[in-house]
Amino acid sequence: MPLDAFIQARAALRSRNLLAQETLETRQRARLGGFFYPVAVALTFIAGGPGHGVAAMVATAAFVALALLRVAVRAPASSDEAASLHGLRKIWSVVLATTIAWGIFSVWASAKLPEPAPLVALLFSGAFGMAVAHTLCMRRLPAVLAIASVMLPSLVLLWRDVAPSVAGMWAVYTAYMLLVMRRSHGEYRTRLELEEDLRQQRDLFEKQSRIDGLTGLANRREFADTLARGVERAGQRAVSLLIMDIDHFKRINDSLGHHAGDACLVAVANRLRQHFASDGDLCVRLGGEEFGVVMEADGAAACVRGERFRHDLERVPLPLPEGGQAAVTVSIGCGAFDPGRHADGDALYRDVDAALYRAKVGGRNRVEAVPAAAEPLQATAPAEA
Repeated sequence: MPLDAFIQARAALRSRNLLAQETLETRQRARLGGFFYPVAVALTFIAGGPGHGVAAMVATAAFVALALLRVAVRAPASSDEAASLHGLRKIWSVVLATTIAWGIFSVWASAKLPEPAPLVALLFSGAFGMAVAHTLCMRRLPAVLAIASVMLPSLVLLWRDVAPSVAGMWAVYTAYMLLVMRRSHGEYRTRLELEEDLRQQRDLFEKQSRIDGLTGLANRREFADTLARGVERAGQRAVSLLIMDIDHFKRINDSLGHHAGDACLVAVANRLRQHFASDGDLCVRLGGEEFGVVMEADGAAACVRGERFRHDLERVPLPLPEGGQAAVTVSIGCGAFDPGRHADGDALYRDVDAALYRAKVGGRNRVEAVPAAAEPLQATAPAEA
């Protein structure tokens, strides 16, 4: 992937992850605060004394319904940016509906209920505004609208019914809330982005720990995990293994140098990617000049694909630095997992590795399959690498 495309892809992934996390946290925080509003309504009516039973029940029920709506709204964190934005809008719609309803109720309570009910409503307005400033600071514009919904009606009432100086105090308090919200928003975004950067670094390190640094293929750790997973579901789909060794690789290093040897390994890895690119294929560098392929195929199909790769490698030399070429062949062991024969992936690996050994002893540049029945190998001097 070109560098620019990689950077753009990483930036897009980061943006989606940040939005998904914001949606999740907004929903969690919105659910927490919703039930304080019906409690505030009930306490305001209690402070106003008897005689407003029907209004108290209707108002309390309305705010309970809004609180339940906060809990019920479905806004799952999603890797789909459009879905996350839709969910975020639904959450904020319910939050703003609640704060607007409270603003209307506080005006009604000041006009219809005796003291100290208006004072109780006023104090709750300040509490709700500050709660929004601290806990629902993820989006600045909706948070400003929510704070204004609970604070401005009280500001108007204080200016009209109490004194401009008291209204001025309330205005200063509202401005302070907005500053707190702004600072909380900045701290929230910093924390959110830091956590996402740490997650991306963790994922990158995890990926790098499973990739061979020279060839970019999976390494032995990834190979072991993939083979184990394949063996676990062997009853549902076949799993086969190829293990291959570059023939006489030491001669390449000795005659052309280690730089050419590394280039040869990279070229073999690229050729493996071309031949084994089906779903369920995993190409691996097992170490040195040894490679492997785990595939979802039966033994016969795996051997056919291995033979096709061996023939192509023999027929088309590998490109080397500075325009050179290297004629390279491989010896391949091939086998499929058999539950009646193999206890686990390690047993399959040993069988295929033994087949590779027979291919090397038998003349190299060939594919050797695991036999249908176990056959003990005769002790033989190790073949030249």
